Amino acid sequence: MSEKTSTKEHWKSYWKTPDHQPPVVHKEMILELEKVVNVRGKKMLEVGAGMGGDSVRLATLGAKVTALDYTDEALDAISEYAKKQKADVETVRGDTRELPFKDESFDIVFHQGLLEHFRDPLAILKEHVRVLKRGGYLLVDVPQTYTTYTLKKKIAIARGTWFAGWERAFSIGELEDLMRKAGLTVIRSYGWG
Repeated sequence: MSEKTSTKEHWKSYWKTPDHQPPVVHKEMILELEKVVNVRGKKMLEVGAGMGGDSVRLATLGAKVTALDYTDEALDAISEYAKKQKADVETVRGDTRELPFKDESFDIVFHQGLLEHFRDPLAILKEHVRVLKRGGYLLVDVPQTYTTYTLKKKIAIARGTWFAGWERAFSIGELEDLMRKAGLTVIRSYGWG
């Protein structure tokens, strides 16, 4: 099971099930972002947006948000949720490894619960840096190595019952090192959970 990868087919199937995760707003992540930058008027990209809870919340705070996912099922759910919340969120289908945007397109690129699904996280980060404007911000929120959540996840992965396929976790130091290797300057780190 440890060699399993998260695939597009897996996520398409997951988003079609009636008991998939609802739109979640990661309040801790948004509070950390707001400590660094005012999002109002900023052009933002959420990569691997899932149900889009964070994109919708940031749009209600005045950001110009594009939510990218590679399944139509997730994008349809984001559009529906944004409409209910009276939020303007553009949805785009695409792959995190080859973003369908020009270089330096966004003030802020962010993702929550994405990087851990890929075996080469540095390549993913470099692609996200490509679409980030000079002086922009990349926010990466991932499962942390030293939490009970990660312990439960590892047990479920070993049993073959984890909903999201293969995943890994990161320590803050590992993530900071990856960010520097991607050409970024780390200005803030945080942990929660």
